[in-house]
Amino acid sequence: MSPTSTASRPRRLVVGEWVRPEIDVHLLSYPKAGRTWLRALIGKALTECHGLPESMLLDTFAVTRAAGLVAAGFDHDLSAMILGLRGQDMPTDRSAYAGKRVLLLGRDVRDILVSAYFQATRRINVFDGPISDFVRDDAYGVEKVLAFYRIWAASRHIPAQFEFLTYEALHRDTAGSLPRVLRFLGADVTPAVVARAVDYCRFDNLRRAEATDHFNSDLLRPGRAGDPEAFKVRRGEVGKFAQYLSAVDIAYIDAAIAERGCEFTRPEAFA
Repeated sequence: MSPTSTASRPRRLVVGEWVRPEIDVHLLSYPKAGRTWLRALIGKALTECHGLPESMLLDTFAVTRAAGLVAAGFDHDLSAMILGLRGQDMPTDRSAYAGKRVLLLGRDVRDILVSAYFQATRRINVFDGPISDFVRDDAYGVEKVLAFYRIWAASRHIPAQFEFLTYEALHRDTAGSLPRVLRFLGADVTPAVVARAVDYCRFDNLRRAEATDHFNSDLLRPGRAGDPEAFKVRRGEVGKFAQYLSAVDIAYIDAAIAERGCEFTRPEAFA
């Protein structure tokens, strides 16, 4: 497969056609910014709080409705790698989110790219080159990540409510960050429920659940049996990009961020 084959003929998109009208609270992220972990944290807290079955835990739409909240859902907002859209081909009009609530999840761009590379090569099989080519690819690399977050930096005034949460902040203070997200959804849960959700969603627990297909869901199932880099919940680490990226690759990414980044991608966002 050519590394750029999926991006050769991008489909023309009508403004807002990808925004689900039944969703009131949109939890958006670029791929591999930590949404599976956040999805599990939200689901565990709400199922615990409302006595809902564990089988609903990963279905954010269903669990928020069952909990009596407005409907919420996760989406990559056209940045999903399976679409193969190049950064320059992503529509910039986000007027379809007017009147909605949007929580945008961010992460250090370098860590995103490393995790996205393993997703692209070992789970969804849309890329077959080395990581150095991946970070420079128009449909998967740094320019695509920066384009996605620039669009939202320019569009953050459109939703009725907008919040930005980083993967790093969720790591530093999971017990403090989760209630903030739940309040954004309209939920108020006790500290004891938050503590149980945080404990349940430790990375070793989620990886074990994924390895055993505990939830019987593609949302948490390894791409390749026996390959630790093919897990949806891969490592759950912060700042480990240098283990996979060369100094030249890191310099290339850092230069792109400095020149074409925004408030959601610059290093100070993750400090």
